Amino acid sequence: MTRLIPILLLLAACATPQERCINDAAAPYRAALKERAEIATTLSRGFDWVTEYQTRRVFTRCKTHDGGWVPCWDRQTYPVTRRVPIDRTALQTRDAQLARDLPGFERAAERGAAACIAALPQDET
Repeated sequence: MTRLIPILLLLAACATPQERCINDAAAPYRAALKERAEIATTLSRGFDWVTEYQTRRVFTRCKTHDGGWVPCWDRQTYPVTRRVPIDRTALQTRDAQLARDLPGFERAAERGAAACIAALPQDET
């Protein structure tokens, strides 16, 4: 995965100014669609996952000033993921609100894309 991140960043940098503008204009619409999909998944699953981080003391090896190793105590942070119950009413309310707002987000994305196309015409060769 860490090898894939620089490639994706490089590809994102290759986008034309018009493509970046359109992408930015459509970001709220895509975020709302993604949130609705996550809400639907959580509602169908019946629970949600929460990740908390706990710090524990562990016995390990520490490097000394002369380059050697000695046994020592250190602190390490571990992610702990657990299931939590969902508030079905709150999720359904949020989903209904997103459903009402989605047409507005779509129109705003279309207007933004049209403005980007007008402001940054693509060179056709």
